[in-house]
Amino acid sequence: MPDLLIELFSEEIPARMQARASDDLKRLVTDGLVEAGLTYAGAAAFATPRRLVLTVEGLNERSADTREERKGPRTDAPEKAVEGFLRSTGLTRDQLEARADKKGQVWFAVIDKPGRAAAEIVGEVLGTTVRGFPWPKSMRWGDGSLKWVRPLHSILCILSDEGGAEVVPFEVDGIAAGDSTQGHRFMAPGQFSVSGFEDYEAKLRARQCDAAP
Repeated sequence: MPDLLIELFSEEIPARMQARASDDLKRLVTDGLVEAGLTYAGAAAFATPRRLVLTVEGLNERSADTREERKGPRTDAPEKAVEGFLRSTGLTRDQLEARADKKGQVWFAVIDKPGRAAAEIVGEVLGTTVRGFPWPKSMRWGDGSLKWVRPLHSILCILSDEGGAEVVPFEVDGIAAGDSTQGHRFMAPGQFSVSGFEDYEAKLRARQCDAAP
């Protein structure tokens, strides 16, 4: 089972907003993952002046396959009722099943949904989280549409296991996720890549970064 590491790196966040922001990041991402069918063993969030960090341990590699049955209109219902049911299910008429019901023959839809890879789900959940983050006060920076409390510079988002680290394919407002972050603005400037949370924490401390997690 892979572990997830997310860092949202920005200009300095007002101190009064940091604790709430880290809690919101944890809640929004973990709730989104569970809703999409992924489970996890544990999660923890951290905040520093320029970083919001979330680590999620023991994440499922993919969501489970699901099967949903929906009861539709009677087989002799008006055509518009059947067409509306087909639109809601995404099926065609030949994919419906006619079953006996206490009121007669009724159309049923059986919808099979294959599971999805964790990386795909994480990218969607994080995108929704970043775009709708509940800052008490935010502004639009630059030419993009993203609103953030301070200019957002980079996003670190990786899934890692014993086989190595994988960057989650994700982009918001021109900022693409990667596997690197930055050191202290003055004491250890420059970017460095990480392979997981332990590596991330150790490298931040080695560079005397802004209160490493």
